[in-house]
Amino acid sequence: MATNRKNTEIDISFAEAQDIPHRVAEPLKHGKKPKNSCAGSTVVTTVILLMVGLVAFDISMEMHILSSGLDCFLLANATLEVPTCSPTTVNVSSIEYHSGHRARNNQGYSYCLPISGRKDTSFCTAADRMDLVALPSKENRCYASVLHMLLVEVYEELQASGKSPIIVFGSLLGAVRDASMIPFTEDADIGYSGDLAANNELHLALWRKGYHFFFYDIWRVCVAPTHPLAASLYDPSLPVTASFAVPYVDLYAMEQINNTEWNLEGMKKVNNTRMMLPDDKIRPFAQMTINGVPFDTVHDPKFFLVEMYGDEFMTPKPRRA
Repeated sequence: MATNRKNTEIDISFAEAQDIPHRVAEPLKHGKKPKNSCAGSTVVTTVILLMVGLVAFDISMEMHILSSGLDCFLLANATLEVPTCSPTTVNVSSIEYHSGHRARNNQGYSYCLPISGRKDTSFCTAADRMDLVALPSKENRCYASVLHMLLVEVYEELQASGKSPIIVFGSLLGAVRDASMIPFTEDADIGYSGDLAANNELHLALWRKGYHFFFYDIWRVCVAPTHPLAASLYDPSLPVTASFAVPYVDLYAMEQINNTEWNLEGMKKVNNTRMMLPDDKIRPFAQMTINGVPFDTVHDPKFFLVEMYGDEFMTPKPRRA
């Protein structure tokens, strides 16, 4: 009986075991991934696409910035009619000052740059404007070098203004004697036709070149503190310039009277009356050279110099200090 009971229990247990479904893992087929793997792949793809998009956007922005910068560069170098990236500025040259810079105009000699220089004949004979560059130190500077520079620059501007300039008095005397500037003189002398005035074209042209144009009995020109060579010409040991104490140019007005004679400022007076010069002694103009530079002058230089200085005009007579 006991044996039969055990067999019965074994049979029941076997039967129950057969009723329970048996799960067997199905082997993976080749090339087929599980569902979880597909989800992970989608996330990775999305991240990659986002990164590619960001890189593409960054490259696009960089190209836009570079393109804008190039456009600005090209526009800045184009004609003024094309809008540029430059800020709007004021053209200083177009500004008109209603005062006419009266302070500078009224200062006379005091606005001239203080300049010192040698006047000894042994060293300064044939002194030239180019010496101011070749020999810039004041120990080697000649007054005549500065005067030659002034003479050339002022003469050219008078000529450009249609004032028919000619060299007269001491400048003509130096040209006749040695074809150079007189070493011991302080000034150069130019005659002109027509009228001069403050703030006219001549005045402004000289000012732009660094020269001070002013009226002191007659019109005169000296080197201004704005001259390109001011740094080397300036003598800091000198005080504010006194009258006639620097190199300068005297400008003498010329006027033709009745087509027969000329009235020239600066000519000596006879019985308190200024001497008149015959027209045929003045025109047509002759030419003289100073340091190789040609200048117009009176038609008869000898007549002019004899009338002004006497028969001994060829003999140098240094001025007394």
